[in-house]
Amino acid sequence: MKRFILILLAAALVLGGTVSCSEKPGDDGGSAVNPEASADAAGGEAAPEPEPDPYDYAREKFDAVAQADFDGADFGITSQAATGNSEKELWVEELTGDVVNDAVYNRNLSVNSRFNCNITLTPGDVNSIVRQAVTSGDSSYKLAFPNMATAASIAQQGYLMDYMKLDNLNLTEAWWDQGTLAMQIEGKVFFMNGDINYLDNDVTYIQLFNKQLIADVGLDVPYDLVREGKWTIDKFRSMCMNVTADLDGDGSYTDRDRYGYVTTNEGPCTFFYGSGLTLVSYDADGHPVIDIDMDKTVAALEKVVRIVSEDNITRIPSDVGTGKAMFMEDRVLFYGEVLSYIVNVRDMETAFGVLPIPKYNEAQEKYYTYCNAIASTACVPVSVDDVSMVTAVLEGMAIQSYIQVTPAYYDIALTRKYARDNESSEMLDIALAYRVYDIGRFFSQLGIGDIFQRLAASGSTDFASSFAKVEKSANKMLGKLIKDFSAIE
Repeated sequence: MKRFILILLAAALVLGGTVSCSEKPGDDGGSAVNPEASADAAGGEAAPEPEPDPYDYAREKFDAVAQADFDGADFGITSQAATGNSEKELWVEELTGDVVNDAVYNRNLSVNSRFNCNITLTPGDVNSIVRQAVTSGDSSYKLAFPNMATAASIAQQGYLMDYMKLDNLNLTEAWWDQGTLAMQIEGKVFFMNGDINYLDNDVTYIQLFNKQLIADVGLDVPYDLVREGKWTIDKFRSMCMNVTADLDGDGSYTDRDRYGYVTTNEGPCTFFYGSGLTLVSYDADGHPVIDIDMDKTVAALEKVVRIVSEDNITRIPSDVGTGKAMFMEDRVLFYGEVLSYIVNVRDMETAFGVLPIPKYNEAQEKYYTYCNAIASTACVPVSVDDVSMVTAVLEGMAIQSYIQVTPAYYDIALTRKYARDNESSEMLDIALAYRVYDIGRFFSQLGIGDIFQRLAASGSTDFASSFAKVEKSANKMLGKLIKDFSAIE
């Protein structure tokens, strides 16, 4: 899990000289004050010691990575070609003045200097590139960043190294996503997310909302609902019903009218994971099992069907551009999309805000979400011939991404430049704190990943019957998955 709550502490580190000293919290331009002396003078207790700076800790960890000099050797990376920021998150050619671009450039410069290597990038069909490299014994690609669905496939076929057998990686540190670490199969982990790749954040699902429509209709402020634990599916639906209107008066609802909720085909599935549900969990021995909470799943599906299929609350346009246009034209209260759409609607005149996916009910403690399977993920091909080089550079890139790239991406590029208020930064922290990585979703061969969204879109709540039709084959495929992973040395 990426520690976004600590991001504000790093703003001065990223902005460097562009932030004046007077902007630092507690800096009034005066001389330093001794806390103990101040406490004694006031007759009170001494002020508590400040929390340690997480970026000082990260820099110490970077300095502690195994000393190595790779004599200027290339460190080859292959990534998905032209899939959002799949290339830009890993390598950029030059400084441009864009904060995220420059953070990636400086991260790579820091790593190249530290290890005397040269990070290079070859975008393309990662599936084919990795397979060919392994088959031919080509060790030029030290890291691969396929999408998560592809990574699941090539991992099962034995093309990737097991992270649990790679020394000198601190996988429980803040710069690695604990969600992907937890998605183990027979104790093995073949792909990891972290600060090194931010495409997984780009494609994490959130809700955007129109502030003006909230005010016009006199609805509760969503930020307060989130903080109070009252941002639930039922509350979401009740708010949507106050906004839907046949604007052109033609008696039918089309893309020209106003809706409580506009989303994509993935929208219904966000409520499944937002409810804290999964398709695959783990038994007491750590083995993955298909163990669906059927009662809660059906109850959640009933709630979602009422949103998607009743009272003209929801519109799922045939193309994503239409949904974006409707939101920007003030004809949508809640817009369900991935996080990168904060940037895509940056020219919207009306103020908007950011929210996590609603909870199942108020009793649920946390807000959950998930990221689309097109997210990139870090993998090590088994054809690599210098594992020590890979682990040193990989850990170095992850740490420097935590220090440089993540603060630039979130604190500056999104929460300051594009989002319209301070609350959006807080909401992003909440939305991204608990992402669900579900084997049932990323290993598509199980055939169960899209049942919920298909039923919701069709207005059906018969999850039990639909699941029963594929349960036997799903368990068979999961058994094969476990067998294949067990056989990988």
